[in-house]
Amino acid sequence: MFQLLQAMFSSMAETWHGPTMNVRAAIPEAQPEKSVNSAPSVKGDPYAGDIHRLEDALNEGHPLDNGRCIEITLQDLLQIIPKKRRRIDAYRGLVSRLDKMGVTLTINSQKTK
Repeated sequence: MFQLLQAMFSSMAETWHGPTMNVRAAIPEAQPEKSVNSAPSVKGDPYAGDIHRLEDALNEGHPLDNGRCIEITLQDLLQIIPKKRRRIDAYRGLVSRLDKMGVTLTINSQKTK
């Protein structure tokens, strides 16, 4: 059912949010277990490691472009950037930081409508 709805509305989503990408295809299948706080952090920017992981997983290591729209599920984002609190609000700071860079990160969850 979900695939049918996604197919019906994918063309409308591209016109509203720009092109989307298949995030599941970008995530490597076998990822070694990482500790939650193993991301390298640049002094003054606590989200530098998280942004670097997003660039590696979604953009083949290239910097995220200004005006880019990323729509991702919470479960996929937790595989890329693990957090202790497995909720959307754990990523509010990252969403805010990316917004300042001109990148829109939309996280979808099974609990959000």
